[in-house]
Amino acid sequence: MTAPIGGLAASIVPTSPTGAIAIVASVMLTLTIAVFAFLAIAPLVSETWTEQLNATPNGGPSIERTTDEAD
Repeated sequence: MTAPIGGLAASIVPTSPTGAIAIVASVMLTLTIAVFAFLAIAPLVSETWTEQLNATPNGGPSIERTTDEAD
């Protein structure tokens, strides 16, 4: 036998599994859009993001062919 849920808990807990799935899906969609919006807007707002995205390598191996390589 289960005890009925009453009071504040009854207003928070959804009554159907479909409603619970819809709530979870809505929250996940909102979080995904918020992350995408942050990644799209961050380089426009912060100079450090722009510097990191447009950084040039400090040497190291290169994929470009140089003239002193043997054929």
